[in-house]
Amino acid sequence: MKMKFLYLSFIVLCLCKPIMSFSQNADTTASDNLFNLSLEDLMNIEIVSAVRQNQNIADAPSVVSVITEKQIKERGYLSIDEAINSIAGFDMITDHFQPNLGIRGINGGMRSWSRLVKVMIDGQNVSFRSSSDNFLDASLIPINAIEKIEIIRGPNSALYGKNAFLGVINIITKSGSNLEKSSIGHYLAHINQNSSFGINTIWGGQKGDVDFIFASSYSQIDKSGLSPKNIPGSQTYTSADQSKYNESHPLSVFMKISYENEKTGKIILDANQQIINSHSDFLDWGSLTHNNTLNFIKSHERISYYKNINELFETSVSLSHSSAEQLHQEILDNDLDPTNWIERDVGYTSFDINGNISYLFDDINNLSFGIDYTTDQHNHQKYYTVNNIGIKTLNPGGTSGPNTFNDLGIYLQMILNPAKFFKLNFIKNLTLTAGYRFDYHNIYEDVLTYRIAAVYNIDNHYSTKLMYGTSFNAPSPTQLYTNYISPGGIVGNPNLKPEKAKTLEWAFLGRVVENVHFNTSIYYTKMDNKIEYVIPYGQISNITALNLSTIYSAGFEMELNANVFNNTGYANYSYQRSILEKTDPLLQDIQIKTSLYPTHIFKFGDVYHIKKFYTNINIEAKYISSRIASNQNNFIYDPIYYTTNRYELDSYFIVDLTISSTNLKIFEKGETKLSFRIQNLLDTEFYYPGFSDFDIPGLGRTYYFSIIQSI
Repeated sequence: MKMKFLYLSFIVLCLCKPIMSFSQNADTTASDNLFNLSLEDLMNIEIVSAVRQNQNIADAPSVVSVITEKQIKERGYLSIDEAINSIAGFDMITDHFQPNLGIRGINGGMRSWSRLVKVMIDGQNVSFRSSSDNFLDASLIPINAIEKIEIIRGPNSALYGKNAFLGVINIITKSGSNLEKSSIGHYLAHINQNSSFGINTIWGGQKGDVDFIFASSYSQIDKSGLSPKNIPGSQTYTSADQSKYNESHPLSVFMKISYENEKTGKIILDANQQIINSHSDFLDWGSLTHNNTLNFIKSHERISYYKNINELFETSVSLSHSSAEQLHQEILDNDLDPTNWIERDVGYTSFDINGNISYLFDDINNLSFGIDYTTDQHNHQKYYTVNNIGIKTLNPGGTSGPNTFNDLGIYLQMILNPAKFFKLNFIKNLTLTAGYRFDYHNIYEDVLTYRIAAVYNIDNHYSTKLMYGTSFNAPSPTQLYTNYISPGGIVGNPNLKPEKAKTLEWAFLGRVVENVHFNTSIYYTKMDNKIEYVIPYGQISNITALNLSTIYSAGFEMELNANVFNNTGYANYSYQRSILEKTDPLLQDIQIKTSLYPTHIFKFGDVYHIKKFYTNINIEAKYISSRIASNQNNFIYDPIYYTTNRYELDSYFIVDLTISSTNLKIFEKGETKLSFRIQNLLDTEFYYPGFSDFDIPGLGRTYYFSIIQSI
């Protein structure tokens, strides 16, 4: 209670007008960065995530997309998952507890909340380390603290180590100097006949060499009243079966303070805290029990130092502390018996040390060497059965493995322009990147990863990229050691090996005509040691995690961005075909299409700027083709031939509408931004794959009204 009171006090504090003597430079060039950029500027924006250095997006040796602060505001996004779901190659499903991000034909499956990618805030890993999951809802970071989101599709373990597996998402935060003005925001929502609300605030500025920013957000979201969809042939649920207590209360706080001058260098202290407080009726262990409560806090604090020693050497070092613990005792109810329930005990404390030194031959060619060390002290996940007289019994299953996980990573990266380095002017437009990394781990096997890339600028309008890389996804402590919630449930396997992937990519990007840009890519990925949850059979009495299969995935992605007349629009399309190869206990060696991920995804958005009336009108649409249901549901559908006789969920088409004001000044001291948003405008009925004995309903027509007042 004391800790929760502290964070709520922070929100109250930041709702007051700051009295600190930080000055805001709203008229500086930095304050306009990423907010008033033209399309041409956006296509040449600098990113940092591809090589851990500032680099033009066209020169980056990766398939990269960027979502800017301006786009977040115009489209009315309230959380990270909403923003990412507009990008080609990504698909988001949800159990109304947390979104689950799939990428390029592959989804992590049951209880995998976006663990196939590495999510960072300013380069800091923010996963829940007990399970490697990434909680991408409104609790992750206040949406108004974001300057841009850099999204890399493809492997990046050679640079970022474990879990930079099929992609990297790096959230770049604002600084006080480029914060236009402090603001307070509030929204009201009507979701499935329920009232919801949210509040957020941000303030900061710069005085001399000191820069400061603080942001917070809190929401109360009620999705109660949803009915599950029966598996074909089943009549388990009727329209009277509805979620009754499907609420979440995400809370997030972010702070960053920096000191910089030419002599000293740059020192940054930043911290982020994410509180998950959710009730859900659609989790796989307890459907419609109305008594599932997940409640914990996840946080990190970090101090970083950057210094240019001279014109040739750049150095950086950082030390961070991360932790997660339960705020209140969680309740996991797997039946309708009020005399007993399940409680969970889980948490960790971690320390990360990172160091990097770069030698700059010139403005392009450089060599970087880095070392990072991580130590995680885990309280391994344990489930207990508790009865109404207070007797607590440890559930069977699982193993008691080592609590300390240590990982030492050493990497080397070189960026080379042969023309400039070797005076070979006939290939002056070619830049090569090579990176190697070795990870030493005390639990699972040591791993070598690498990547090579060639970027060729054909002319001022077009460039092409060819990339090959390897990556790995480490088995989490939960996958290794957990016991089960109830008999037949998931148990850990201490013999799991890291999942590994090899990806070949080719990209072609450029400008078709003035203010119309495109980015296309083709990829092929082979994934080995894919971890799957095996349905109980034979001598196996519980769902067990095994390195069981190999996936071959190939696909095509195309993004188009245009700024024509008073419209700023995007359209993207992705196609994938992914084949899973494994040994089935009944059918022996088989090859089947992967489940959970649609073959075709089309996304579209357009902002129409009506300057005369100070209004923006934004329309976004998504077409999601049919997808194969989960293995767990197909086992219920056909217990014998469930690996090959599988049912599919129907395709669907969703349209969202947002109308927002621009340059509106109701009060003298700052801009007032009003926004009205309708999600699922057509009230389309659709369903996400479930992992129990039903599929999960999507939300119908939903209304949001928000107001943001600059101070």
